[in-house]
Amino acid sequence: MDDNFAGAVNEFQATVAELTRVQAECAQLVATGWAQRHRVRVTVNAEGIAIEIKFGAGIEQLSYDEIAEAVTEASRQAVREIAARTSELMGAVAADTGPPPQLDDLRDLVGSLRDLLR
Repeated sequence: MDDNFAGAVNEFQATVAELTRVQAECAQLVATGWAQRHRVRVTVNAEGIAIEIKFGAGIEQLSYDEIAEAVTEASRQAVREIAARTSELMGAVAADTGPPPQLDDLRDLVGSLRDLLR
């Protein structure tokens, strides 16, 4: 097998494995947002769906509108945290994979594959 082709295949497989690992890690993310001086806490999953909403001491001092606003605010904080952590994880993968291959590199790779299949 041509060394260039074998190296490209190995690099591709390593990249796919890393992307798979990062995707699995992103899918497990959870984040929590707080509002109204920690009287409202919302935890969201990787998709930004609220998985837990908790009210702390003093919640009875808030009106229904204030509670609704606090839930929304805490949810937004948590979703922003998920987005930031996902970007951070994905950014690390993008930095590790380097620049995309150039057209000449792809031509060489296809040529090597063609020679191998003859």
